Amino acid sequence: MAIHPTAIVDSKAEIHESVEIGPYCVIDANVKVHAGCKLEQNVYLTGWTEIGENCVIHPGVIIGHEPQDVKYSGERTYCCIGKNNVFREYVTIHRGTVPESETRVGDDCFLLANSHVAHNCMVGNNVTMINGVLLAGHVEIGDRVTVGGGAGVHQFSRIGDLAMIAGMAAVRMDVVPYALVDEDGRIAGLNRVGLKRAGLAAGEVLDIRRAYRVLFGKTANFAQACEELAAKVTTSAGRKIAEFVARDSRRGFAGRS
Repeated sequence: MAIHPTAIVDSKAEIHESVEIGPYCVIDANVKVHAGCKLEQNVYLTGWTEIGENCVIHPGVIIGHEPQDVKYSGERTYCCIGKNNVFREYVTIHRGTVPESETRVGDDCFLLANSHVAHNCMVGNNVTMINGVLLAGHVEIGDRVTVGGGAGVHQFSRIGDLAMIAGMAAVRMDVVPYALVDEDGRIAGLNRVGLKRAGLAAGEVLDIRRAYRVLFGKTANFAQACEELAAKVTTSAGRKIAEFVARDSRRGFAGRS
């Protein structure tokens, strides 16, 4: 284990022998860091936090600190980080706020400088958050989502798989999978680039388009369309949309721009 002499690592922390810890890092007692991780200078890991394998954590990052919630009073809550993630300068990820709850970030995510993941967020795999993205508490982000720089996501909002959120967007409502979202948080169409990169079959793409016509057609009643959608989609990609809109929504669903 390579630990810089200026780093402070609690003796109760569980650190794999392959982890590199840079200057002025602080790691508290209840932290666990798995193999292959690299902490550059001034990283702070605290709370009941676990970092998965092969994460690279850049200067000034804070993971597992107490939530910014006036109701929180020191209860045990968790911050669970997957493997192969990159957290750039001054990213902050807070642990849960309800006792025994957690904040979770999946695998292979790339969070750029000054991004913030608030308490009880659930971030999927292969998520990219560009500089300055702000996730409020209890936000859910699906797999392979890209959130543009400076975007803000309202608490309890959900963003479905393979959505693309515009820079500086204000996301106030749930975003269905595969959507392209404009600066006002409205759906501007399909994330065609993301669909192509994901390698979805032609039949799946057609099914996604069919689902969008059902949900967002000019004459569609959205609530009724959500109820009918499950019977009209034929692929796993289409069913993913139907399942997303069938779940209870705290914020309602974003509509067309």
